Amino acid sequence: MLNRFFAAIRRMFGGDGNAPHIEDAADLGALNQRFLPEDTQNPNHPLATRTRSLSEPAAEEVIDFSGNHGIVVHQPRFLWCLDNGHGSEQPGKRSPKFEDGTQFEEWEFNRDIVRRIADKLDEIGVQNFIVVPEDQVGSFLKERVSRANQQPSPLGLPKIFLSVHSNAAGSNEWRSDARGLEVWHYPNSDSGKPLASTFHRKLLAYLPTWEDRGIKSHTSGSSKIFYVLANTSMPAVLTESGFYTHPEEAKLLMQEETRHTIAMAHVAAILKIEQEGYEGQEIYPKAIQVADS
Repeated sequence: MLNRFFAAIRRMFGGDGNAPHIEDAADLGALNQRFLPEDTQNPNHPLATRTRSLSEPAAEEVIDFSGNHGIVVHQPRFLWCLDNGHGSEQPGKRSPKFEDGTQFEEWEFNRDIVRRIADKLDEIGVQNFIVVPEDQVGSFLKERVSRANQQPSPLGLPKIFLSVHSNAAGSNEWRSDARGLEVWHYPNSDSGKPLASTFHRKLLAYLPTWEDRGIKSHTSGSSKIFYVLANTSMPAVLTESGFYTHPEEAKLLMQEETRHTIAMAHVAAILKIEQEGYEGQEIYPKAIQVADS
């Protein structure tokens, strides 16, 4: 218990105060290096880069996070509430089994990605806390929201809620008709739309061959609006990185390389918002409202 307490304190005030500061977003230019391994330049590699058409959004900056590089946010701007959706006791939320008997478990993936995000944010001095450090919980929806809403911000920073997930289509069977990246926000939210746009652009930049499913929201008044987006008292966004019901994507989501890439895409989005805020971020052109079906 004490270890968790002190870990939480370190997380809230993390960062190396002796490291050099970045004065503004322009100083990141020197770090604009693609960190993906060289073999991803092979067009047959599942994470290979590709050229986007002129009708697609301009390429986002991809930062080399392979090491600290002495990056620290000049002045903390937000407290990030990192939500690793679902728990080990929640039924479902698992892929069909592969031939060797293994399967993807979303609760484990979400926790791994959030842990990687938090570790990197600690290195670069971004204020954050993990909403649900426990593994042995179910959906825990009300408690997640309550913890985020009640979490004090020692530096008086405004809070942002980031819920990390992987997606699924249908019941517990393999499907090849749904894959790719999407980010959700609360319907017609003036803060949620630019937040979702920023995270989606970064995910596409770091995973350029993955399908672009756009930023999404349910229609206003829908009974299907995600609980954490509807009930948090702060700007909120929910990322869906790939489909674990797609056999090829599920295998990728279980790989170290893919997980590192997804986590660093989230970190890049957070750093952009820390430097620039979210109010002025351009809304992603592929914005979709999903009605009840």
